[in-house]
Amino acid sequence: MGKLFLKLWLLVLLASLASFQIQRFVFDWSMEKTVASNSNERFRRTYVMIEEVLAPFPKSEWPARFARLKERVGSPEVYLGPLRILTLAELAKEDGFNAENIAVIRSEKPYSRDLPNGLGYEIFQTILGTDTVVVLKAPFAKQKTWFVFGILTSTQFTWLVESSMYALVLYLWLRLFRRDMLTLEKAANRVGEGRFDFHVDMRKGAALYPLADSFNKMKDRISALLGSHKNLTNAISHEFRTPITRLRFRHELAMHATNIEEKDKELRLMNTAIDQLDDLSTELLEYARLDREAPKLDVGPIDVEPWLNEIADDARELASATGREIQIDVFADADEIDGDYRYLSRAATNLLQNAVRYAKQRVELRVGMVDGKRTMHVDDDGAGIPIAERDRLFEPFTRLDSARDRQSGGAGIGLAIVKQIAFWHGGSAQITESKLGGTRVSLTW
Repeated sequence: MGKLFLKLWLLVLLASLASFQIQRFVFDWSMEKTVASNSNERFRRTYVMIEEVLAPFPKSEWPARFARLKERVGSPEVYLGPLRILTLAELAKEDGFNAENIAVIRSEKPYSRDLPNGLGYEIFQTILGTDTVVVLKAPFAKQKTWFVFGILTSTQFTWLVESSMYALVLYLWLRLFRRDMLTLEKAANRVGEGRFDFHVDMRKGAALYPLADSFNKMKDRISALLGSHKNLTNAISHEFRTPITRLRFRHELAMHATNIEEKDKELRLMNTAIDQLDDLSTELLEYARLDREAPKLDVGPIDVEPWLNEIADDARELASATGREIQIDVFADADEIDGDYRYLSRAATNLLQNAVRYAKQRVELRVGMVDGKRTMHVDDDGAGIPIAERDRLFEPFTRLDSARDRQSGGAGIGLAIVKQIAFWHGGSAQITESKLGGTRVSLTW
């Protein structure tokens, strides 16, 4: 993390310096172009004005007249103005001039060169077709005041300060960013160690706050998932242990039975325990598959009334096989509903089996449409379920205290499968009080 921060900071610093250099170059180039362009017309008019002033007088008086003109105009420190007057021969003796430069000036074309101090440039041009050269000064006005050993202008110095301030602000922001990154890194390490008893605290205005918030939610989900799997593993172990223990006990009794009738009885009870193990394995595999990944649903229209009658007939046979007479009524409040036939049948069957198991005399199965959503209600006239226990019953291997006798049937996973089926249909399941006086379990999708 430290190396990454250092690289990022160096990158920002280099970007700031590069930006400063580019601005400096662009400013100098544009300034020179602008001044030169604006000055071309200005110094042409200035030369015309000087020629008009000197033309009426003999050439011998031009230096004196030029001096008076310069005195009247003022010192050309901040604007274009006369600087000096001399002959081509005198100019040729000055440093920085050669035959080529003199030839340009002699051809009555303007010639310019930068001033030694860099505060502008000089313009040389002959006047009135003579060898007399008038020198004008074109300063860079007050845009260029030099600082720092004559290297930076005031504007460039301002840019440098602004770039430095920008880099400083960005540095401070990166420090806060790095601190938040380190916080997330430590949190990720703690999760990797299997520790979930913490919360990532971060300012809401921080750049990484959304990531921290998502991390906290992810951590809580992982913690809940691991806890759920741990509880599920413990529950599975407990659920399998009971029929296996019963099976071993019955097997021991069958081995030591003294007559055929007693042995047949124990074998029947052993077969019951085997059926419980088979049902538990089937339910568990179904729940694990629904809980692990989205099943491939074959959604299509289902004819409600024949479908409900088929499910109700199976439930009636199950009730009769256990020696119970339960009235099961079906109500089709819609002709068709959309859904996966197999999974919705499984959900309805699980709900009816639960209702028949705990009902006193009557169970109702109703399917219809409410506010554009498909609904399934299963009501019974049993003892009902306390409000505090209702949501918990959708967890696998959860039973009410009054229903913990395994002889009542079921593995405590039927409602968990119903909840998953509703979820994969984009809906939900809930338990409420039934109008029959017992429990209503509803699916909405």
